[in-house]
Parts: sequence; C-alpha cells; structure tokens
Amino acid sequence: MTENGANNTERSLELSRPLAVLDVQSTGLDPSNARIVKLSVLKVDPDGSEHVKSVVVNPGIPIPPGATQVHGISDLDVMDMPVFRSYARALADHLEGCDIAGFGIERFGLPLLEAEFERNGVGFDVSDRTVVDAMTVFHRLEPRNLASAYSRFVGGRKPDTDDDAQGARNVFAILEGEVRSSTAVPVGPTALAAYAKGIDHTAIDGEGKFVWSEEGDALVNFGKHRGERLIEVVGNDLPYLKWVAGSDDFDTEVRKIAESAADGYLPERSGDDDSMV
Repeated sequence: MTENGANNTERSLELSRPLAVLDVQSTGLDPSNARIVKLSVLKVDPDGSEHVKSVVVNPGIPIPPGATQVHGISDLDVMDMPVFRSYARALADHLEGCDIAGFGIERFGLPLLEAEFERNGVGFDVSDRTVVDAMTVFHRLEPRNLASAYSRFVGGRKPDTDDDAQGARNVFAILEGEVRSSTAVPVGPTALAAYAKGIDHTAIDGEGKFVWSEEGDALVNFGKHRGERLIEVVGNDLPYLKWVAGSDDFDTEVRKIAESAADGYLPERSGDDDSMV
C-alpha cells in the first residue's frame, strides 16, 4: 500500500523531464571493443506521450556468431545499412535533456553508447542527467546473496550450525536446487560453469574467447580481431597471438590456444562439443 492507501498497482513513474529508455544490441560484451548493431529508444515525456526510434546499423566489424544468436542480426542483415555516424548527431539531439534508463545500462549500454559517440566526434554528456538501471532496481527488490539464493532454491532459512562444512553444504544445496529448477540448467560442472557465463556449445574455451563458426572454423571472439577466423589472424597478425599467449590478462586455456595457433596448430572440433549444453 502507498502512504495514501492506494494499491501499489496504481503507482507509476513520475517524470519531471523526458525519460529515454534504451535497448542496445551489439557485436559483443566489452564496451571498449564492441560496436552497436541495433539501438531502440523509447522516449517518454512527463505527460505520458511516447516517441519510438529504432535503427539497425552496420557496425563496421564482423558480428560474431554468438552475438547473432542473442539478437538475431547477422553480417548479411547489416551489409547495406548505414554506419552509426549517419545517426550520431540526430540521436544525440533526440536524447538531449533526457534522463536515461535501461536494463544493465550502467555497466554496458551507456558506456558503449558513449564510446560510439566519442569515436564519431559527437558530444554526449550525461553528467547532469539521472541514469536509472532497471537491473540494479531489480537486484534491490530481489537480493542476490547466499541467504536469498538458499531461500529460493532450497527453501526456508539457510542453516547456521557449528558444522565446519555447513557453509559449503549450503552452497551445494543451492547448486542442486538450481539444477532442479529448470531443464535449461545443465547438470555437469563444466556445462554449468559455461551456462553461468552465458557460453554455449560454440565455445572452444571456458570463457568463450574462441568459438566455432557454423562452418566449423575457429573464430576469435574478443578484442580487435573479434569475428575473424583464427587461421586468418595467424597469417595477418601473429604478434597479437603471441601477446595473448604471454599475457596474464587471459586464463591458461585461452593462452594455450593462442600459443598453439601461433605455432601452427589450430583447434580441431570433436564430434562431442555439443555435449557442453
């Protein structure tokens, strides 16, 4: 109930200036390297009127298969589309004076949009605006901690005993409950770890830095060569692979794949790769 006794369903956002709700689809998950593929803006005025603008753009780099699986947009779909620069100025004007909202907007969508504007020389300052992340609000309403996970997937309050292993038992009970909660959740630890990271059967390594194409070729799925065939990177930028192989920024599996490729040994896809999911 609200303070005046009205039912919660009657409450709605109270806007003092336009709110631009953004939905951003991209080539990847790193705002510093990714490019926008599709941008939709729902602009809601204080009087409740709505304005919708949605554009598909050519990102200027290949769209990795994993990204296409998420948003359904392929290289062929954007081949004849304008680049972001074509819309940048008009988009900045459209967003002028608006507060910004989105789901996960603070960590990804907004940093990516700001990077696109900067690359194209268009000023876009949000320092004087309110940014509302619906995901952050959701996490406040649905706490993401051990106690809440236990309550949801096991039931009741998590036990607190003198058993030295009780904390570990609680985590194991949560994992079992998560597996029981949906047939979409894998039952094997390797597949479950990949599922938690959003990695599917196309992943070659545990982080999805290298993935399989539909044709069975190994693709680079990060950095400046994202979307390129690994064999092409071997031929065109061998120092890059050697840098990856020796960098502590990548896990051991990724470094080994890069090192082997630099030595002339590319990953070979086995017949049971689909077993990850």
